[in-house]
Amino acid sequence: MRPVLLAKITLMLAGFLAFQRWNDPARLLAQASDASEGLTAEEKEAVKKAKGSEEQLKIYLEIASERLKAILSLARKGDEEGTAKAVTAYRTAVSAAEDSVAKGQAAGKNMKKALMSLQKATRKFNFSLLQALEKVPENLRQQIQSAYEVSLRVQDSVSIQLEKIEKK
Repeated sequence: MRPVLLAKITLMLAGFLAFQRWNDPARLLAQASDASEGLTAEEKEAVKKAKGSEEQLKIYLEIASERLKAILSLARKGDEEGTAKAVTAYRTAVSAAEDSVAKGQAAGKNMKKALMSLQKATRKFNFSLLQALEKVPENLRQQIQSAYEVSLRVQDSVSIQLEKIEKK
């Protein structure tokens, strides 16, 4: 039981460290240029057609959920290449979901409900990713961990934003 607890603590610390550098302008610029990395043409088109940031958020969360299912399935099969592609698309979708909420906030919209949806989804995703870390082959753990770190960073960011809204 202790190795699992140690692994979870290590992952939380890694997520915290990743969160500390999420405001790095160079990284944000690079992330914006890769905003569609790993997404299919249909998914890119659906996002483009979305009316408003709430609808974009919904689409990105659906994409993330589908990619998470693919990650779990492919990792269990030991498919390194497929898992890597699914992780890239998952990370893209989760980050883009966060960006869609930020765009809505920048436009002056009340995004509390959207933030709550994003928080609920990332909690669920993170739970699944943590469980997967214990079950996947060693050679795939780093990929799963990278997906978890991005997801945890988004969850932490959303939690902070919701706390700020509650204090107002």
